[in-house]
Amino acid sequence: MIHLTGQNYNARDTIKNIFSPLIGVLSSSLADEICHRNNLSFVELLQPFAKLPNDAHFRDVSGTSVSVRGLRLNFCDVDWRPPQTVLARKMLNESVTNAHNDKTKVSTIANIDLELPTSEPWFEQWRETFLTVQFPAEHEFTRHLLSCLLVLASADPQIVETAQKLTQRVHQMQSITPQKLPKWFQPTDVLNSYVVLHEASQGDLSKAQQGFELLKSTFGDNKCFLVSINSLEPNTTSDIQDYWAAYITRQPKTDPMTSSELSAPKTPQEAVSVISMPAMQMSQLLEGAAAQENDLTMLHPLSPMQESATEAINSKFSISTESIASQTINPNVWATERDADAPHGGCLASRDVDNLRHFVQDYAVRALIPYIEHLVAILAEGVTNKKGVSKSLLSATKRWFVTSKPGAGTNNQNAVIYTNESAELQTRKLGDLYFMFGHYNLAFQSYHQAKRDFNADSAWQYYAGALEMAALSAFMLGTAHRKTYDYMEDAIMCYLTVCKLQQFATRATLLSMECLKTARLYSEVAKQLIRMTSEESDLRSALLLEQAAYCFLVTNPPMHRKYAFHIVLAGNRFSRAGQRKHAYRCYRQAYHVFQQRQWSLAEDHIQYTVAKQAYMLKQLEEASRSFAHLLRPGSLQSAQQQSSFLKEYILTQNELLKRSPELGLLPHALPQVVQSSVRVLTLVQPPSSQPPQVPASNIDINSNLTADEAIWNKIEEMLVITAASNKPFVFKPSRYLYTKQQPATECPLAVQGEPIELAVTLSNSVRCPIALSDIDLLWRLTLDNEEVLSNLCAYEQSADSASKAAVSAAIKTSCLATLDLAEQAEQLLHFKLTPKLTGRLSILGVVCRVAAKADPAASLLGLLQFETQRIKPSTAKQSSQTLLDSRLSIKLVPQVPSLCVSFSPVPTELLAGEIVPVSITLRNLGIAPIDEIYLGCDNPRCVTLLDQHHTEMPLTILSSLRDLSNEKLVKDKEIRRQRVYRLLQRPGQAALDAQQGHTISMWLQAPHVAGSFTLRLLFYYALPTAVNGHIKYRLVRHIWQVQVQSCLQAEATCVVSNAVSRELGLDVSLRNVHAAQSTEVYINALSLYSKDYSLKPNNLYIMNKMEICQGQAGNHCLKSAKCCSFQCRMQEKNDECVQDKPTLKSLLQARLSRLEIMPAQQLEQHAAVHLQEPHSFLANEETVFFNTNITTEEFNASIASYVPHATVALSWSALMRKDDVQRVATGLHFIKLYNLYETGSCPAVGDTLLKRRLSADETHNKREFQLPEDAGNETASEPLAEDDVADFWEPNEHYVAQRCILEDESFVLSARA
Repeated sequence: MIHLTGQNYNARDTIKNIFSPLIGVLSSSLADEICHRNNLSFVELLQPFAKLPNDAHFRDVSGTSVSVRGLRLNFCDVDWRPPQTVLARKMLNESVTNAHNDKTKVSTIANIDLELPTSEPWFEQWRETFLTVQFPAEHEFTRHLLSCLLVLASADPQIVETAQKLTQRVHQMQSITPQKLPKWFQPTDVLNSYVVLHEASQGDLSKAQQGFELLKSTFGDNKCFLVSINSLEPNTTSDIQDYWAAYITRQPKTDPMTSSELSAPKTPQEAVSVISMPAMQMSQLLEGAAAQENDLTMLHPLSPMQESATEAINSKFSISTESIASQTINPNVWATERDADAPHGGCLASRDVDNLRHFVQDYAVRALIPYIEHLVAILAEGVTNKKGVSKSLLSATKRWFVTSKPGAGTNNQNAVIYTNESAELQTRKLGDLYFMFGHYNLAFQSYHQAKRDFNADSAWQYYAGALEMAALSAFMLGTAHRKTYDYMEDAIMCYLTVCKLQQFATRATLLSMECLKTARLYSEVAKQLIRMTSEESDLRSALLLEQAAYCFLVTNPPMHRKYAFHIVLAGNRFSRAGQRKHAYRCYRQAYHVFQQRQWSLAEDHIQYTVAKQAYMLKQLEEASRSFAHLLRPGSLQSAQQQSSFLKEYILTQNELLKRSPELGLLPHALPQVVQSSVRVLTLVQPPSSQPPQVPASNIDINSNLTADEAIWNKIEEMLVITAASNKPFVFKPSRYLYTKQQPATECPLAVQGEPIELAVTLSNSVRCPIALSDIDLLWRLTLDNEEVLSNLCAYEQSADSASKAAVSAAIKTSCLATLDLAEQAEQLLHFKLTPKLTGRLSILGVVCRVAAKADPAASLLGLLQFETQRIKPSTAKQSSQTLLDSRLSIKLVPQVPSLCVSFSPVPTELLAGEIVPVSITLRNLGIAPIDEIYLGCDNPRCVTLLDQHHTEMPLTILSSLRDLSNEKLVKDKEIRRQRVYRLLQRPGQAALDAQQGHTISMWLQAPHVAGSFTLRLLFYYALPTAVNGHIKYRLVRHIWQVQVQSCLQAEATCVVSNAVSRELGLDVSLRNVHAAQSTEVYINALSLYSKDYSLKPNNLYIMNKMEICQGQAGNHCLKSAKCCSFQCRMQEKNDECVQDKPTLKSLLQARLSRLEIMPAQQLEQHAAVHLQEPHSFLANEETVFFNTNITTEEFNASIASYVPHATVALSWSALMRKDDVQRVATGLHFIKLYNLYETGSCPAVGDTLLKRRLSADETHNKREFQLPEDAGNETASEPLAEDDVADFWEPNEHYVAQRCILEDESFVLSARA
């Protein structure tokens, strides 16, 4: 038999094995028994040793000695017959089904990593089986038996008679006319050789020698051989290796889990009961009987009944049960399970193996080669004698007038029927002998001559065979060139198109592939292989397409796209042939090329096919992965198609869970978790106990920390340094919210019993809506004693109730019960976890049940996994490190005090300068006291606390008393003193005991500039050291975001009201600029904060009373867009009499003077307008609040330079209505005046922001509103101006009434002449 699989033959060795001399074997019953003791037949016994160990020599016609290297003899039982058509197809299909190779190699082509099999045993097995099941043909003799071995047993008492009976039987086979199977190379002159098998362990060697001598005397010395085997007893252990395992093809045991569609019948009789064959349905076979006779392209030249190859080619299929049952089957092809795995050669010793090798060599040299020399001589003589004589006049005429092109004539059948003695067949036989025994030069000459003769006779089948062998002879000779390759091309085309012999065209293509591959003509190989694909045999087409695809990878340059296209075609044909494993493999190989190439639909086709094939192969995990890929984002499939994909995905996953329940929760393909959207908040503000109170805003799970996180960190740093009493340490800001922008390099800390919030965005990438239910978080908790708890057991059937109860008590989780996701939509999902134990909590993913909204009955419970994100290194030192985000690995610490902060409501819209009272409620919800509480603010000018004991005077006010340029002041300490307040300071006691509450009063003033206003408050409270070593302090954030509306525009100017008496006055102009028409503004009082001047009582001159009208709360109010102006007089104070170390309150009282203007009698004014108090906003106004990033030089310069000025404070009230709700607002406007005739405004407008500053050496020598020394000069009343301003005339913007009053003698002002 032909053996090619797994031998690693090169092209020449392969061709040698295919066309090796065929030797028939006929054994007696006793000889068979001797061989069967080794679980082998005699043919199988010789298979591993069929190749001659030494070179042999034979002489050609000219007497030249030809060396035969590596000659292999092909031994075959004379009773063996090629299987009939249905069985042959089944054997071909089984040869591919049973061949596997899971080993792969990675080849990189065009930057694509292709995963390719290391070898293709399925193709080799199919090729070997295909060549084996072929019938011997009439036009070639390589498959005809050259000689016959008659095997006898030495223990046979009638050995000569037995030999004569076997000889007579062989003679009957050889003399049948017309010749039937087996075919003989030279029926009239066959070499019959006799082999005597002697059992060394049982028989007597002397008797064996006597019987052997009788045979030699009867049949001749060179025809008889004695072989001694079975030196061991049957029950002893043989020490030789199993040489025969690689040469014997037996059917493997069928896996009970394998589908019936993937396994072939074990016996030929079972083949009849197969309803659907992989390559052809039975109905198609039956219909073949009625097909047209000229349609023979589908037929393999095999016949179940006829033994003539010619009859088989011209016959139709016959699949009757009787024909299959009567078929002679090689028992080694269809072995039973009992002996399939039995060892071989159990009775053979090493010397027996040497005897078998010696016998093959001895038989070839003594008997076979001399016989071949004899045949060559006879054939050569016959060809020479009959050359040019056997042709008639008709044949000669035909050569001249008949075309010599295959297929050119109307009749494509063979025009000549040759006899065995014809010169043309003798020439072909001679060529076959030369080829089989390695004399390729003479073989080529014989084939070339036969080709010309067959072409002349229009014997196209013979012609194609001669072309085929001529091309192979040239290849084996090493002289192959383009013309000889064209020989093989012409042979294939002639077989295919003229002779309609698909099987011979296939065989020629397989042989041509070996030749062309050696010449590296891979494109030609692919072309020939693709041409042989057809609709008749899906299996053959699949195998050839796969080989063609591999050829495209080794061309120069490689053509990976053609490879992918043809490997997909091969997968399709494998699928149609029922070879699901190979179809699955091909499609997976093709996917490496198509993936991530923006070929979405092609990618989907491959993945869907892979999924279906994997499902049929029961590889449900692979099927699920492929179906999941079909649901990826960016798919171009329609909504209906994606809905179908989703349904199949759910069914596949449920089937997988049913078969393997130990897998537990499987990952979901839909919806997708937007991994970068995962946000974790470990500090959640507890709810306020009093509903009217507004809890501190703190950090929300949706907060954007990138905008102002630096501000919060700076406030925290000031708080921590203040609380630490300036102890040196490395500050590290606290973190509570972890996002993609704010990753966690260390495990976040959370407190036992306090909730943890988690938010994640889920994305539905398909075009059909889906519904989520039974939503929960999957977590794992490692306790301090290393015990592990996880709620995964709640979804496992094997978990006990005690474990489930322990898990449910460890972590409390709350979230939405159901969630609907529209097509291609995203939605944010919130979770809240409350840990009841301490340890390390790992959040693994989201558990939910997914179903298509259109079909909610089909649902799948699975897991949406969270992936650990990589962190981009922030420093160069970390650039070589791999940092992972730990936001989902939370450390749970024991309970600590928790401060609940709440506020009284504050309107979202305030008037510019409005003052709002705020009560702050602090409550300790923990079980331990809170030692210290601090409050930090980013804008302290707008905040004042009523219960603060101001022991220190602001530096700016202090600089008005003495020179601070030589004082040792620390910039950072002063900045912290301005922005940090200590609350509830009780010497010797904790700031707030456990479960205790306290309320603090605070005033909030809106800025004087309209627009959005943000005020940040940060509460710091220290924890007792013994409570928790992980957390030293905790923070509570609150942020106010209000919209400030313009209300009152005020301007003030210090003027010389009387040039004679040098009396100064204040001109004040007011305008209601609020947008609402119904807003009423009342000016309650005017206060002057001045070191040198005070307001004269009862000297108020109101001008422009025309726009002052009656209001709801008083007689004098300003309606919207109305204005008024007034003037008051100032008087100089005596030298300021203050204590050596005055308090802030006493200093404010000494410098303040007040004058009521147009008060609202019916509106109550709160205490915030009492400017003499230390906590008043006047103190804030007089304080210069240093910026946190101010330099030391700027700080020192600001402290050392005091600029004399006076501050005008306007107290006002407003009555406003919005949405039928009336609200009373009270506020203060401050205007700083530095020089005469310099107008100040509030809010500041334009050039009024430019203040006239004096140098530091003049600061303490100048008074406020300094007049020139020459009192009688008229220039004293002139406005102070810059020296470079030439013209001081300005337009008069006063109203007519104002001008009239100003012309009074008491208001005469000097003017420039």
